[in-house]
Amino acid sequence: MDVLDFKNTYWNYYIQIEKDFFDTVPYCNIAESNNNSFSIKYLQLHLSICSEIDTICKSLCKRIKSSLNLSECGISEYIKILSSSYGTFSKETVNLSGYKYRIVQPWKGIDKEHIPNWWNVYNDIKHHRDTIKNNKNIYEYANQKNVIEALCALYVLIQYWAAKNFVVDKTEKQ
Repeated sequence: MDVLDFKNTYWNYYIQIEKDFFDTVPYCNIAESNNNSFSIKYLQLHLSICSEIDTICKSLCKRIKSSLNLSECGISEYIKILSSSYGTFSKETVNLSGYKYRIVQPWKGIDKEHIPNWWNVYNDIKHHRDTIKNNKNIYEYANQKNVIEALCALYVLIQYWAAKNFVVDKTEKQ
C-alpha cells in the first residue's frame, strides 16, 4: 500500500470521524464535567471508531506477525502483539488542543494485558445494547469520555500503522 492508498483507505475516514466528533461540540462542550453525557451521535461514533480500530489492528498486527490467523484473533491478541512490538505504545498520550481536558492515554494498561474500558463498552454496546447495567441502559455508556478515549486510541493506532508501513528502519539491510 502506498501513501495515497493509505490516505484513501484509512486517513480520510479517520479525518471524517474526527470532524463528526468535533461537530458535536456546540451541543456538548468537551469538558470532564460532560464525561458521562450520552447522545445517539456518540453511540454512532463509538461504534464507528471501534470498528475502525479493529480493522487497523488486524492490518497492523498481521504486518507485525505474518502468521497471525485473522479469523481467530481479537483485541486480546492485538494487545499482546502491540505491547510486545512497541514498548511505548501503552504510554502514548493525546492532548485535545484548544480544550481544557485531561491528557488522554487511551492504551494505558495494555502492557499488563488489560483491555481498555472504551473497548469493553464498545463490545457491550455491540452485543448487549438492549440490556441494563448499573441501572443504566448499556447504550448510554457511549458517552463523551468513551468516545474521546476511543478516538484518541484510533489516532495513536493510525500513527503506528503509518510508521510501520512507511518509515524505513535504518537497521534493516536495504
